[in-house]
Amino acid sequence: MPVESSDPATDTAADRFLARLARMLHEAGTPAHRLEGLLQNCAERLGVKLSVFSLPTWIHLSMGEEGRQRVISFRVDPGSPKLAMLEETFLVADRVARGEYDAEQGSTALARVQSRLERPTAAMSCLGYALFSAGAAFFLGGSWTEMFAALPIGLVVGGMIALAAGRRERELLAEFASAAIATVIAGSVVVLLRRFGFEPSAAVVALAGLVTLLPGLSLATAMSELSTRNLASGSARLIGAITTLVVVGMGAGIGDRIAAGMGLPQHHGFVVPVTQTASVSATLLVAILAIASGLAVVFQARPRRAIIVLVSCVAGWVAVRTAREIGGAELAPVIAAAAVGMLGNLYARFRRRPTLAIVLPGLALLLPGSLGFRGMQGLITSDTIAGLNTAISALVVAASIAAGLLVANALLPSPRHV
Repeated sequence: MPVESSDPATDTAADRFLARLARMLHEAGTPAHRLEGLLQNCAERLGVKLSVFSLPTWIHLSMGEEGRQRVISFRVDPGSPKLAMLEETFLVADRVARGEYDAEQGSTALARVQSRLERPTAAMSCLGYALFSAGAAFFLGGSWTEMFAALPIGLVVGGMIALAAGRRERELLAEFASAAIATVIAGSVVVLLRRFGFEPSAAVVALAGLVTLLPGLSLATAMSELSTRNLASGSARLIGAITTLVVVGMGAGIGDRIAAGMGLPQHHGFVVPVTQTASVSATLLVAILAIASGLAVVFQARPRRAIIVLVSCVAGWVAVRTAREIGGAELAPVIAAAAVGMLGNLYARFRRRPTLAIVLPGLALLLPGSLGFRGMQGLITSDTIAGLNTAISALVVAASIAAGLLVANALLPSPRHV
C-alpha cells in the first residue's frame, strides 16, 4: 500500500529522489513511456501524487495535489544507452517501488551508483566502435575482407566521438566531420587492399564504418514512444533522428566528393545487400561476437554483463532468421521484435532486471539506420524517388519494431517498467 505522508521533510526527500531517478534513467537512455511508468510506481509507494512530462531534452515533474503542486523541471541531453547505469538505477527504483527503501535510502543508493560508474576509456571506446563496424560489415553483405577493412574506419569514428565528448561545440560537429573523414579513409583502405590483391566492396566498407553514427535505435525508440501515445517525446526524437541522418548523409556526401578528387573509389550509392539471415558459419559467429563486444563497450555494460549482451545478440539473430522463414521479409521485423521483447520480459520477471538489458542488444540486427541513411543519400544525390522509398522503408521497419514490442507486452507483460 502507498505510504501516506504530509511531513514536509518526507515530501522533500521524495522529491529529491524522484528528480534524481528521472535524470539517471533518462541519461541511461530510457524511453519516455518506461521512464514515466517506473517513476509513477516509485511515487505511489512513497505516497506522492506525481505527474511526469518527459522529452528528449526536458523533464518536468509535478508533485502533490492539484492546486498545491511542487514543480521540478530541468534540461537534459538526449540519453544514449548505458546498460550499467540502467541496470543499477533500475535495481534501486525497484527496491523503492517494493517498499524495501524509503526516499532517503533511495537517494543515497542512487548517489552510490553514480560514484561507482565509470565511462570507458577513449581507447576502449575506439575498440568498441571498430568491432561493431567489423561485425556490421558482414551483415551488410561483406566477407572477411570487408570486415577487416571496416576496422580502421570504425576506429577513426570512435576516436573522433571520444575526442568530442564533453565539449558541446565539438559534439555538434562530430557526426558530420566523422562521416566525411571516415568516407575518405574508407576509400583509402579499399585502394590499399586492392594493391595487395583483395577486392573489398567500397560501399560495404564505407557504410559499415559509418553504421555506429546512424540513429537506428533513435528511430525505433521514437516509434515506440509514438505508439504508446507519448506524442511530444516521440515526435521530438523522430525529428532528432532525421536530423542526424541528414547531417551524417551530408558529411558522407562531402567525403565522397573529396575521395573522388583524390582518385579514390566512389561509393555514394551505398546500395548493398543485407544478410541478416545468413547460414551458420565461422564468419557469422565472428561477426556476432564482434557486434556483441562492440555493443558491450558502446552501450557501457559492465564487463561481467558482456555475456548477457552476447546472448541477446544471438537471440536477436535467431529471431530474425526464424521470423523471415515464418512471415517473410514483410512481417519479419514485427515477429522478431515480439520474440526479443518477450525474452526481455521473461528476463525481467525472473531476474529482477530491466527488460531493456535484453531488448536493446537483441534488436541491433533489426535497427533501420542503414536504410534511413541510404534514403537520405538518395535525396542528397537527387535520386529523389529512390531516396524517399528507402527512407519510408526505414520508418516502416522502425514502426514494425515498435509494433512487435507492443505485441510482446500484450502477450507476456513484464511486472516492471524498464
